[in-house]
Amino acid sequence: MPNRVYASTINTATGGGFFFVSNDNGESWRPSMKSMPARLITYAILQDTRDPNLIYLGTNLGVYRSLDRGTSWSPVWAPTKSEPKRTPGRGIKAKRPATPVVRQPALSVDTITRVQEALNIAGYHLGVPDGRGGPATLAALKRFQADRHLPATGRFDDITLSALGVSKVSNADGVEQSDLILADAVNALVHTVDPETQRPGFLAATNTGLYRSYDLSKGWQKLSFGPGMDPRTTCISTNLRQPETILVGTPASGVLITKDGGKTWRWADSVPRDFPVNTIAQDPQRPNYIYVGTKQSFYMSHDGGATFNRRGGNLPFGDFTSILVNPRNGDEIFAGNAYQTSEIGGGVYRTTNGGVTWARIDPKGRRLPSQRIWALAFDAQDQNVLFVGSHSAGVYVVPRNTDNLSTSQ
Repeated sequence: MPNRVYASTINTATGGGFFFVSNDNGESWRPSMKSMPARLITYAILQDTRDPNLIYLGTNLGVYRSLDRGTSWSPVWAPTKSEPKRTPGRGIKAKRPATPVVRQPALSVDTITRVQEALNIAGYHLGVPDGRGGPATLAALKRFQADRHLPATGRFDDITLSALGVSKVSNADGVEQSDLILADAVNALVHTVDPETQRPGFLAATNTGLYRSYDLSKGWQKLSFGPGMDPRTTCISTNLRQPETILVGTPASGVLITKDGGKTWRWADSVPRDFPVNTIAQDPQRPNYIYVGTKQSFYMSHDGGATFNRRGGNLPFGDFTSILVNPRNGDEIFAGNAYQTSEIGGGVYRTTNGGVTWARIDPKGRRLPSQRIWALAFDAQDQNVLFVGSHSAGVYVVPRNTDNLSTSQ
C-alpha cells in the first residue's frame, strides 16, 4: 500500500506508548493500537518481506504482531483465530465439548529454585529460594504473568517458564534450544535467512542477549556471545546475502561480530567499549562497508569490521541514534544526532562521499522544534523523501535536494 507509514512514540507521563499509522505519506496520522496493552512501548517496527500485511513490533513486552497491516495486535505467542463454530443441522445432536483436565506439571526442586531465582532478579522478592512451590511463589508467579501480559494461570506453564528463562538447554555450539516466547524488552528486530535452506527468520536484540527464530510459533534460540562479553544487546545489523555475519551493539562491550552464524564472537577492537552503541548500519550493496553510531561518536569500516575509524569531516561528537545508507547510492549516508545542549548539537547530517565530509541538512533558519533526532527512514517509493523522528516534536517529512543542505553547526 503506497504512502502508508508507521510511527511509534513513548509517553513518559503514563509509562506506555502510542502507535500511529499514516495513509497519506505523513500528512495526517491516526492511532492504531487495538488490543495493545496500555503500558506497551514500541522500540522497533519490521514489515514482513513476503506478506506486507504482517507487521512485527519489538516492544518492552516482547514481540507483537499484526496480521492486518497494523489495525490490530497480539503477542506472537497468542493463538490465531480459529475457524467459526458450525451450528449442527436439524436432527443432529450437538456433542458437549469435553472439559479439559489441566494438571500442574511435576517440576524438580532445581527447576522451582531457578524459577524463584528468576523472580527475585525480576523484582518479585521471595527471599532465599527453597525449591518449594508454595503460596508466596505462586502469587509472585501470577503477578509476573499479569505484568508481562501472559496467560494468568498461576502455574509453572511452558510460556511462563520460557519468559523467566529457566527452560533453556545449550547444545554443543553454544546455541540454546528454543524459548517459547520473548516477554522482556526487544530493542531491535531484523530479518535474517538460514544460510543453508534460505528459510526466512528473525533476529531480536534484548537486554538478556541476542535471539534468533525461523518459526515464531516454535520459539527463539539464544545466541550466546561468550565469557566477558556484555549480553545486553542494543542493535543488530546483518545482510541477507551474508546471513552468517552478524554485528551487534552493546552498552559495555562495544561492537561484537560473528562470522559463523553466532557460534563464535569477537570484539571490534577499534570501537571503544566504554560508550554504549546505539546503531549499526551496513551498505546494502557493499556489506563490508559498516557504520556505527555510539553515544559519543561515529565510526566506519570498509573491511567487514576488521578495523574501524572514527569519522570527523564536519561531523561533531554526539549521540548518534540513527544511520541511513541510500540503497541506490552507498556513498550517500545520513546520521541523526540526539545530543543537544541549548542551541548546540543535535540535527541530521549527510555525506555524499562515503563519510569523508558531512553537512548538516537542517539549516539554522529552518530547524526542527527539537533538534534531538531519534530515527531516520527513506520513503520506500521515493528515495528523495526522508522521514525524521524527533524528541517531543513529532515526525517530519523532508523533501531533500541540494538547496536544503547546510554546513552550519
